[in-house]
Amino acid sequence: MKYMLIISLATAITAGKGLAQKAVRKTARVQVEYFKGPDKTENLVATLIVKEKRYVPFGEAMLYFYCLNDTARILLDKIKTNDAGKAVLTVSNNPKITKDPEGKITFIVEYKGSSAVKAAQRKMAIRQGDLELSFFQKDSTKSIEVSATETGADNQRTPIAKVNILFYVQGTFSLYNFAKEKTDENGIVQVAFPVDMPGDTTGVLTIVAKIEENRTYGTIEAKGEINWGKPIQPVKEKKRGLGDTDAPLWMVYTLIVLLSAVWFHYLYVVYMMIKIKLAR
Repeated sequence: MKYMLIISLATAITAGKGLAQKAVRKTARVQVEYFKGPDKTENLVATLIVKEKRYVPFGEAMLYFYCLNDTARILLDKIKTNDAGKAVLTVSNNPKITKDPEGKITFIVEYKGSSAVKAAQRKMAIRQGDLELSFFQKDSTKSIEVSATETGADNQRTPIAKVNILFYVQGTFSLYNFAKEKTDENGIVQVAFPVDMPGDTTGVLTIVAKIEENRTYGTIEAKGEINWGKPIQPVKEKKRGLGDTDAPLWMVYTLIVLLSAVWFHYLYVVYMMIKIKLAR
């Protein structure tokens, strides 16, 4: 009886530990962003992160992308996350995607969980918008105009009013923001062109207009090139050395001092040798 009690107690403790270990699962989060690029390609970018000491990307995990149609979930695709925890779904012209009567598309991205990580999902509703970028010049005034529209459930375009448009000049490694304005009731916004901005050798600049991380439209981008910048001539680097006739003066003076010191020591040694010989 005593031994049976000990065995039962040990079994209960072991089972309790197993349940405790099974109950401790990591928390996961799904983040979703919508992007429409200058080529009109629409992408849904999902990021899966899991909580260690802090939230870190969770790679090689399967994410399920759905479109919500009334109350039904339509599976669009399932994609594994990369090392950065990201999975990208191209949604352009996907026949499975439908809009509600208000013109919204509702996406759901789900991670179904595992024995070590809890399940997670994120819902995102967006309206499909578009930006058109154009350039105008009247006399000496140069302007950039952006037209913002959205496509409703009936595929009719209507203006997007009172939305922030950010304007950038594209540099070699980054974007330089030079203006931020809201569209009017017709979805139009105009800003002055930055004529003092340097371009390439022919003065060409790349202008980028964005609706950026908007809760209704996501991120929409338009891009255009125009030769209104200040032409910058390529810099010719001069290779200078000790043998060049156009060597910098500090280098010439340093060389003269060093050579003079060397020759002085040679002459001093010869003088001392002659002096010693005569003293004999």
